[in-house]
Amino acid sequence: MTRIIGLDPGMSKTGWAIIDMDERSNIEFLGSGTISTGNKLGMGERLHVIFEQLKKVISLYSPSEAAIEKIFVNKNPKSSLTLGYARGIVILVLEITELTMNEYDTNYIKKSITGNGHADKDQVIFMVKQIIKNLNIKCHHAADALAVAICHVYTKSSYFVR
Repeated sequence: MTRIIGLDPGMSKTGWAIIDMDERSNIEFLGSGTISTGNKLGMGERLHVIFEQLKKVISLYSPSEAAIEKIFVNKNPKSSLTLGYARGIVILVLEITELTMNEYDTNYIKKSITGNGHADKDQVIFMVKQIIKNLNIKCHHAADALAVAICHVYTKSSYFVR
């Protein structure tokens, strides 16, 4: 059994999801959530919240592998820079906790989940709910993190060819 944490980094909200994959690449959903940082906190405080909360999630679930969405360049350079800070903290936590990190492009994740590399968020959430039955996930950040984890399973098990 392989336990995987999927991550969708963001400064305001960092989504996470935990799944188990057995030797036949069957997926079992274990949990998901969002690490939220308040807009009133300073940059350093917000990064510290992400750092501490993600360490707690990893400690609680003990994943053996991590899958993370690669950064994309926003039209707004400030947003891209802020996203980079959050992603850097997530990568630091993965390094400190000695988790193997696997990175995937947004379009690759969407294509592996929906068959369309330019699918919108609603399509991704719909397909994630088809893959994981009886899933009650409301936040798109957690759904995106789950999509990253599922993409990792598909890539590892060669279900999806790049």
